[in-house]
Amino acid sequence: MSEQNKSSLDSWRSKPAETPKPKLSRRGFLKGAVLGGIGLGGAVYSGLKFLEGLGLELPHNSFEQELQALPREATPTPFQPRETTPASSTQTPEATPEPSPTPEAINYWAFAKADFSDSEHLIDMMITLRDSSSLLVPSFIPISWHDGLQLSVDFDRRRNTGLTYLDEDRRKILNLHSGREGPLHSGYTMWETQLAIETDGRGNRIYPAQADEKLRTQFMGADVLIRQTEAGLAKIVAAVRVPPSLVYESTQHVYEETDPSGSVTNEGIIPWLAANFPDSGFADVVNDREVLIIKFCGRILSGEREDTRIDSPYQQARFFFALKQS
Repeated sequence: MSEQNKSSLDSWRSKPAETPKPKLSRRGFLKGAVLGGIGLGGAVYSGLKFLEGLGLELPHNSFEQELQALPREATPTPFQPRETTPASSTQTPEATPEPSPTPEAINYWAFAKADFSDSEHLIDMMITLRDSSSLLVPSFIPISWHDGLQLSVDFDRRRNTGLTYLDEDRRKILNLHSGREGPLHSGYTMWETQLAIETDGRGNRIYPAQADEKLRTQFMGADVLIRQTEAGLAKIVAAVRVPPSLVYESTQHVYEETDPSGSVTNEGIIPWLAANFPDSGFADVVNDREVLIIKFCGRILSGEREDTRIDSPYQQARFFFALKQS
């Protein structure tokens, strides 16, 4: 990170993640307008119908279907002993055996000084792009995949949560909400980042090749400051947009599946991304267990056709970032 970027983050770095301000709902807006004495008259009904119509753009939680691929034993307990090399069996009978060292405990949910299973402390992030501009990922409540998790409740977009599961190599896959509920809504967690990729300086949606170029030139190599009770630094080492034509296929590769002989019958999401997007950087992390993957949804871009199997315009594309600790 440049000295300029480091100094720009000094004051933000020292502050704890703040609880996000409540967002104005459609009903709250209309109620406030009426109680405030605004003479809407017949426009109230029209306005209500218009705002209700915006509900067609609501992002929906489709991750529940994808999570069906996760086996129950996929997620280890938060803390596990780190693997150690077994003691040699070539000692002479007279030798006094050395006491076995206590295995070091490792938290598979930890990354860059943050614990993505710690729902008691919010997490927020700041992405500093390669042109030195910054994007804020506002604070969210981290939750981890486990038996008994109710996705329709715990990962509902209005609960402001970010859901992490561990893949077959115990890599953290963080799922964050994106999109918004219409022009009166400030957007969900990844909305600002989504806009930075999908639109030009005037707010118009760009072409897929332009979005891919942004990911390559601005996001790959970007610094990410992650804050919880402490602040840690990471770097985006892989970034890709999955277009509508491949989104459905990507949802079939949540977790690696094997047959009884151990042969892979369905590859996980990271190998799938590496194979289908060789220039995205994911080929370089396919065997790296020390990465955090951030996943969120996006919209169709100029010239693309939507997948009619997906009912929400905010789920027509997928974004994936791979982060490594700095």
